[in-house]
Amino acid sequence: MSTDLSNARRESPFPEKPFFSCSPSEMQVIDQAEMGEMLRGGSVVPWMRFLVGEGNILESEPVKATSADARTVQVVCSDATVKIDFFDETASRTGSDGVLMMYMGGLDEANAGRGWIPAR
Repeated sequence: MSTDLSNARRESPFPEKPFFSCSPSEMQVIDQAEMGEMLRGGSVVPWMRFLVGEGNILESEPVKATSADARTVQVVCSDATVKIDFFDETASRTGSDGVLMMYMGGLDEANAGRGWIPAR
């Protein structure tokens, strides 16, 4: 990830004006409130990046973010729906088989391949 959550956190653990950019290899969360300043600086720096990889929070291509609030984002991927909770710093996923799984790391380890376990 490009940003440590403790540094990104203000009053809410999530940007007030998030913009989601999905590609086959990653999903970026960009804080639109900082977009003008970033563009004046010459580059857009994501608030957070989730890379697609085995055992990562995103294991398959993110198609789109379908809902977001001050706490969570739901991302539809090619093989599952992933819910990312920025307040609790957790992630869960429901696969096409309907099984709910929990990520075995925190959001600071989103791209570390920590893997998934069935939720109880």
